[in-house]
Amino acid sequence: MQITNLKAYGADLSCVNHDHRTALHLACNQGNIAVVNHLLMNGVSVHIRDHYDRTPLLEAISGDHHEIIQILINCGAHLTGSSRAIGEQLCAAAARGSLVRLKSYQLAGADLAQPDPSGRTALHLAALHGHANLVLFLLNIVDNPREKDMLELTPLDYARRGGQQDVIQILSGREQKA
Repeated sequence: MQITNLKAYGADLSCVNHDHRTALHLACNQGNIAVVNHLLMNGVSVHIRDHYDRTPLLEAISGDHHEIIQILINCGAHLTGSSRAIGEQLCAAAARGSLVRLKSYQLAGADLAQPDPSGRTALHLAALHGHANLVLFLLNIVDNPREKDMLELTPLDYARRGGQQDVIQILSGREQKA
């Protein structure tokens, strides 16, 4: 492994490039578990932020590298940034129908009920866009499926306005049980 040779010659494995990204940032982004493990075993910090305020954990999340996310969490990494910004990312993932991204954030310790600045949650967006699989996933996680956004709309209201019949049935059935 070339990185082992670099260490043997005295290279600082925590050094940064012009964007203040470390080799750990890059390995996490690319999903290279062997390099991630090697860097962590040689003392590279999981907390270094690059020029864009991104940590290796955010890089692993952006690549949906679940095994690396777990390794980083086990080494003390945690989500950084504002909770509202995380809410925006969760909503964007839900709007795209990206269950794998929601699972990445969940594995990293995010509250999947975190709202965006408008008070919408991933459940609101999954309902609006008709992603029934995401709605079912999120219903097993969120405490209040009737959470209202700034416009006083619930996920069920979004599903109705979007004409998402499958989601309407799921959410209506959940409300009848409550």
